[in-house]
Amino acid sequence: MRRFISLVFLFMPLLLAAQFNYVLDSTIPVHDLDARKLSMPWAGGINASQYNTLDLNGDDQPDLVLFDRMANKVLTYLNVDQHYVYAAEYESLFPKNIANWILLRDYNCDGRKDLFTSDVLGIRVYANTTEPGELLSWRQIYFFASPGQRKSEVLLTKGFNGLINLQLQYDDLPAIVDADGDGDLDIFNMQYSGNTIEFHKNVSNERHQTCDSLVFERVTQQWGGVTDCGCGNFALNGTPCPLVPGGRTEHVGGKSILMLDVDGDADLDFIYSESTCNNLYLLKNDGTTENPLINNHSNFPSSSPVNFYIFPAAYYEDVDFDGVKDVIATPNIFSKTFFNTDLASSNWFYKNKGTSQNPNLTLTTKNFLQDEMIDVGDNAIPAFADFDADGDLDLFISQHSTPAFTSAIYLYQNIGSRDNPEFKLATKDYLGFSLTNFYNLKIQFADITSDNKIDLIFTAGSFQTGTTKIYYLSDVFHASSQSIQTLNIDVVPNDNVHFADVIGNDGKLDALIGKNNGALELWGNDGNFNFTLKNASFLGISTSVIRQNPSCVIADLDDDKKNDLITSDQSGKLTIISNFLEANESSSRITEIVLSPLTDSTFIARNFGGRAWPTVANLYNTNKPNIVVGNILGGIQILKNIDGYTLTKDPVIQIYPNPAEKAQYITIKTDRDASVQIVSLLGQRIGESFLISGNKTTQYRNTLLASGVYLFRFTIGGKSYTKRVVIY
Repeated sequence: MRRFISLVFLFMPLLLAAQFNYVLDSTIPVHDLDARKLSMPWAGGINASQYNTLDLNGDDQPDLVLFDRMANKVLTYLNVDQHYVYAAEYESLFPKNIANWILLRDYNCDGRKDLFTSDVLGIRVYANTTEPGELLSWRQIYFFASPGQRKSEVLLTKGFNGLINLQLQYDDLPAIVDADGDGDLDIFNMQYSGNTIEFHKNVSNERHQTCDSLVFERVTQQWGGVTDCGCGNFALNGTPCPLVPGGRTEHVGGKSILMLDVDGDADLDFIYSESTCNNLYLLKNDGTTENPLINNHSNFPSSSPVNFYIFPAAYYEDVDFDGVKDVIATPNIFSKTFFNTDLASSNWFYKNKGTSQNPNLTLTTKNFLQDEMIDVGDNAIPAFADFDADGDLDLFISQHSTPAFTSAIYLYQNIGSRDNPEFKLATKDYLGFSLTNFYNLKIQFADITSDNKIDLIFTAGSFQTGTTKIYYLSDVFHASSQSIQTLNIDVVPNDNVHFADVIGNDGKLDALIGKNNGALELWGNDGNFNFTLKNASFLGISTSVIRQNPSCVIADLDDDKKNDLITSDQSGKLTIISNFLEANESSSRITEIVLSPLTDSTFIARNFGGRAWPTVANLYNTNKPNIVVGNILGGIQILKNIDGYTLTKDPVIQIYPNPAEKAQYITIKTDRDASVQIVSLLGQRIGESFLISGNKTTQYRNTLLASGVYLFRFTIGGKSYTKRVVIY
């Protein structure tokens, strides 16, 4: 009997976890203010991303890999018929310790791009070891220093006195490019302790007649004779910066470098910025790459130059499928320091109308990819309520600040139903919050006044007073005029507050507050809007050096009539404490809840985008509601419960009737989410692709299809599956 009891407790965490199995749900349609349907509304937003291309799924087509510094997160998008589709399943296939930046470059000439990233000691390198037909894989490269010494985890270069780390400041973005045309990759970076450009030549080809190694020698610490003296100020031809004793300028703040031949003269020019600057600067090379001559500088590009409030960086990749590399500029920041940084339009796309060797750049859009998703800027806090009393839930999203310094609330009205939601952006400024002095707005709908009417509760900072407080608007959907009231709980900027009945089941809403020190405080509602601190580390969630400002929401996730607690923090990951009112400090914390369909149907702890704010909404009128997560990237992602469901290796796809009569409804069902594109036998796409939800019947009326044979192409997990359908 004792052994049996031990086994029960051994498997109890697994049984608990099985109740909380989720899949990312991207199937709910969303329309913008102009009624245009967004192609990937639930992709989660973008802020300060670095752009690279890579074949993610082995179809020999370049896909898109972003690394967003603000979320410390890789973002992956598949090239599906020359349209980008957010493909979150590939993100977990990248190395875990990526930091500050990634550049994907093929260093060993095997046709597969390898990965370079930051390390506190310099640059880490991961070789792309992906085999045909296999999942993306990597192997860290170690570097030989000398006999008897431990191999280095970071890239080395030959300095004045032997091999040294190729050291960068943590905020620097280097350029990794074949500068001399010999096939191997060279590196340009800003000097670690100065403001000049170092050039490290890869001598692999010269020594070994092959380009498959990373063997570097530092050629110069002042490439082109250039010294950065401040934003838009450069000392040229080896001269010192003015008014600096000894001509030495300290390396202050981050630097970004892009080496690019801007004028087709077969040498590399220098495109540069630093963390305190608004612009990118072009230092045109009038010499050669080996013997550069730089005589002047200008803003880049010459037409509609990049102008961010802080620290622009540029990337050179073909992102519009025409075979010609384009320029994408983003702010290379890791936090929102300035309120008027517009993170809803922070991905500037310059289309190249020339060639990759001689670009001709035109600014096409300032919100590349962002215009196809919900992206409110940063700190997207979702909340749901039926504001129009039509029986379904509408989506509200508050955000940190607009370019006009104040916060706003986006309202997405549910134009579908309680069983089949569909959202349309109704306004970007619900209740006119942008006209107030509030910033860092975080909203929740609840009955704080105990009168059975919905109130809007929110925390916000005030430019007028310089303080953060908790406020509420009573009966927010029906009152003809509302007066903002204040609650007597002391909070500070970045505290996260959630109201729920936690103590005594007395119908009064208590407050859970996630503090900057990592603790989750419980404040009890003593009545008459008086709150007192009851527990400074609720459920053992106490001060922590690795956790900051936990956010939380309370809901019954598994339909056991007992509430669960969902928390998150700056890691962007969710943690579930089942039946939290019966839990204690040692109760199980469940984190691996999101299906990873590419890796044997395992479940992972997913980073939802840096800081994350979960809420819960029953969007499909089922027994188990959805978890909806907002993040620091300004986007929203939805989780759908799939308890008790096990995916097979290959998807199950059903289409019937087949053959089908013209103009008849065709029923489509798959066992997982899919994108569907109809194609004629001549390869012509019929209509737009559409998304279907796993294990949900979709009715397609074939009004566009004449008699004939058609291919229904399903894209699932980055792979394509085709079904033939006959129309008569």
